[in-house]
Amino acid sequence: MNKGAESVGGTCPVTIVGGGLAGCIMAWALREHGREVLLLDRGDELTASRVAAGIVNPVTGPKLTKSWRFEELWPAALGFYTSIEEQTGRQIFHQMPLVRLLDSGQQVDKWNKRLQTPGYAECLAACPLDPGKYLKSEYGALTFDRAGYLDIREFINLTRDMLGDHWRKGELLEAADDGITLFCEGIAGGSNPLFEWMSFKPAKGEILTLHIAGLAQDRIINRGGVWLLPVGGEQFRCGATYDWGCSDSKPTPEGRQVIEKRLDRLLQLPHEVVDHQAAVRPVVRESKLLCGMHPAHDRIGFFNGLGSKGVLNAPFFARNFADYLCGHGVIDPEVDLRGNI
Repeated sequence: MNKGAESVGGTCPVTIVGGGLAGCIMAWALREHGREVLLLDRGDELTASRVAAGIVNPVTGPKLTKSWRFEELWPAALGFYTSIEEQTGRQIFHQMPLVRLLDSGQQVDKWNKRLQTPGYAECLAACPLDPGKYLKSEYGALTFDRAGYLDIREFINLTRDMLGDHWRKGELLEAADDGITLFCEGIAGGSNPLFEWMSFKPAKGEILTLHIAGLAQDRIINRGGVWLLPVGGEQFRCGATYDWGCSDSKPTPEGRQVIEKRLDRLLQLPHEVVDHQAAVRPVVRESKLLCGMHPAHDRIGFFNGLGSKGVLNAPFFARNFADYLCGHGVIDPEVDLRGNI
């Protein structure tokens, strides 16, 4: 059972270790409570947060599965990013329809069965988009309007600006006795001796940036394990691979080949590769994050394991964790570190 929030310090300063998506979202959630926050970041350029496309998709995978707790997490995420935009005057979240091209007759049957389950039909846009002549949509297409992407690099830059002198480049030498230390380190958390008992599952992902002339830039497109995200100037990000167990961040010819082979099943236009990046996702269990206090240290916390759905999942649970740290309520049992080890 969680100890009361007062036992970890209702007003004491908080040090966040890690300036990726998890650490930045946690910083904003704590600042909503007026908490003093110091963020330490190593300054690595190629991290999962800085490479990730940041897409929110309500229905994913070959089995067309609705994202976990979507009805709860989507409005929380949208409200969180909108609040930051209103405070700063800078756009970070781009709500944009997502067109899912069905991949086979079996997938069509799967979707028709999904529609018999409450919550699936509600994911569909009232006005579906025409895939157009440049996309391969022989099995039909679905349009989801509760979708979009977070410009994660811009969000990180915005958080750095917000924190000012309270964002520092470096590594934690020793946790302070008079405050709380939250580790939001991404895949680097697997090397932290405080959490060596955690079961991290590294999943390397490779992403291409493409130039595609003539393709509409008003939607995200997905089919058969590949997606296209428009980023302006006839450029699209395209990915991504999942190389489970691989922990290096080097782009590979094999990764590019996998993405382009999948892209051929989606696109009927020529493309030019203008960039190729890779990074390692921090996955701890079923792509569901974990947060909470260390089982043996009441002033050491953990917010990590965002995986590929962190943009959707993290805002709700960061606010939940921040509420707990500030003396309000308990950590959601589905993500509570102490209850899931």
